[in-house]
Amino acid sequence: MMERLRAVQGILFALFCALCAELFFFNFTVSSDYWSGAGRVAIIFLSLFILHRFALAAFSSYRPEPKDVFCLTLIIFGGIFTAWAGRIVALSLADYAMKIPYLRGLSAGSFYFAIPFAAGGLMLQAVLGLQHGLLYALASTIIVVVYFPSEPLLALYVLATSLMACLSLSRFRSRSAYIKAGLNVSFIAFAFALASVVIDGNPYVADIALRLVGAVVSGVLCTFAAAGVTPILEYLGGYVTDMRLLEMATLDHPLLKELSIRAPGTWNHSMVMGMMGESASEAIGANPISTRVGAYFHDIGKMTKPLYFVENQAGEDNRHDKLSPSMSALIIRSHVKEGIELAREHKLPRVIEDMIPQHHGLSRIEYFYEKARREAEEAGEDPDSVDPNLYSYPGPKPQTKEAGILMLADGIEASCRTLSEPTLDRIQGLVQKMINKVFASGELDECDLTLKDLHQIAKCFTRTLAGIYHQRIAYAEPAEKISEKEEEVVAEAALEDGAAETVAAGGAAKKPKVEGEERPAKEPRKEDLKRLGM
Repeated sequence: MMERLRAVQGILFALFCALCAELFFFNFTVSSDYWSGAGRVAIIFLSLFILHRFALAAFSSYRPEPKDVFCLTLIIFGGIFTAWAGRIVALSLADYAMKIPYLRGLSAGSFYFAIPFAAGGLMLQAVLGLQHGLLYALASTIIVVVYFPSEPLLALYVLATSLMACLSLSRFRSRSAYIKAGLNVSFIAFAFALASVVIDGNPYVADIALRLVGAVVSGVLCTFAAAGVTPILEYLGGYVTDMRLLEMATLDHPLLKELSIRAPGTWNHSMVMGMMGESASEAIGANPISTRVGAYFHDIGKMTKPLYFVENQAGEDNRHDKLSPSMSALIIRSHVKEGIELAREHKLPRVIEDMIPQHHGLSRIEYFYEKARREAEEAGEDPDSVDPNLYSYPGPKPQTKEAGILMLADGIEASCRTLSEPTLDRIQGLVQKMINKVFASGELDECDLTLKDLHQIAKCFTRTLAGIYHQRIAYAEPAEKISEKEEEVVAEAALEDGAAETVAAGGAAKKPKVEGEERPAKEPRKEDLKRLGM
């Protein structure tokens, strides 16, 4: 069913783009009859449809939903309109330049270098990712080849600048990334313009300057267009860019503030998980920002009953001691459902909401399951009669690399806190043991983590946890404090000896207190003087 849906999406996408291109550029073609137009539409339609099918087969992450196809089509339509408007302006300016003697060498092709062809690549890279950006670059190149036949270098110019735009925005960590991407586009465009001057051998200085300046202007226009349109696409399409995730990672979110107050142990656990997940994601090529933010919000459901989770008990009595194992398991499982409800109430991005149930998968709450089996055995019942479904999380299993990393980090960080002496060897052994256990249970079967990825994750987890839970040496106290403690011990011993002598003497009469007698003032201790800065 999904294959048929994607095929229909590809047909509609390719047909709409082909018709729009012919509609806009029909009057600029050499052959303006309808049969020629039908041939151009057929060429572009077949090329874009095959390109769509190839991307589905070649890229595992290219599985566009209807809204993604619509967004891709809309941006390509915007690129077609921009090229059409740019061509009209270029022809008009070139015609006007012919009337000015010192500008007669300017050609319309030189103005084409100022058209921001790569703006769509920046938008798609920020919103949907590299594969969609590649599809845009190739689709734009095909359209330029068909409708700009007299400008063979322009097609390569469109391809190179669009691909550079996608690559430049692959690490989207701040708003200034648009500026850096625009500068990279300008650099590539400038190199192409310079090469075109050499190839064409144009002797006019004004035309050479126009191409070089236009190439720089193209990158600037791409920056403004992408920075202005991307937030609109993000809002209307419900997309989550790295920039939005970074805004959530500042810890100013109301849920995180409430979590730090109501469940400080869970908050600390989430912060450590964020560091672990981010380093592991960077090592295996996953999205580190998504993993870190997912770690911050993965246990927000524990705020409703924080004292039923051991990290928040702070030495108090364990409330589960008074509950049956099934009731304890029900409370533990409920934090997933309550976390999803809080995520929807605060309108967290879907990618973060999905990590709340997926980081537990279908795993079992082993402690209470084994406790229930023991109680059943002590009661003379069959331990196998205990329903394991009552002690298992509802799932689903992790569907992405980021969710799989969170599942591993959650159990490993909690287990690491139980180590009495967290040496490097012990941490490394614990990390490897926990990863092997999760892998053998099949919880990672539906995400794309490979054995090589798991090896890299284990190394990153070990390094991060060893840096957090490393052993510290006991600092020696100053000699003055040591001598003071020795004097106190001697004084206490003398008092005990005096008390013993008094008891042995049969309890001598106490010395009567003379009225008005003053006790000698207690000499201030050196430590007190130091506290006062004396």
